[in-house]
Amino acid sequence: MTFDRFVGLPYADKGRGPTYDCWGLLLAVMRELRGIELPSYSDRYVTAEDREALAALIADELDPWDEIIAGQEQAFDAVLMREGRFPRHVGIVTEPGRLLHVSAGETSMIERYREGPLKHRVVGFYRYRDHE
Repeated sequence: MTFDRFVGLPYADKGRGPTYDCWGLLLAVMRELRGIELPSYSDRYVTAEDREALAALIADELDPWDEIIAGQEQAFDAVLMREGRFPRHVGIVTEPGRLLHVSAGETSMIERYREGPLKHRVVGFYRYRDHE
């Protein structure tokens, strides 16, 4: 499975395609590569900068996602990351140790999460329950 076609996509607040915020990018990958439709949630917050609302949304809306023990993550698992003190950013594992994500002012990219700047931002890993 290749994630290359999702690299270099521009960021947009509440973007659900062809520009994306972090959740929108996760939605696109799950839909296009796994055939799984996830809820948009774009109507549940004002902007992607609404940290408290996004943190609450992520905490309350993880069903049907199961938390995975670090070290057991695999491709298509969601990675919840901290921005500041809030868990409000998500990425998607492309292979153990690497994730695809997009942040404000950037284009989507694949980065390492076990080292470098993302290492201390990772809060947890989640696997979609229907994903084998």
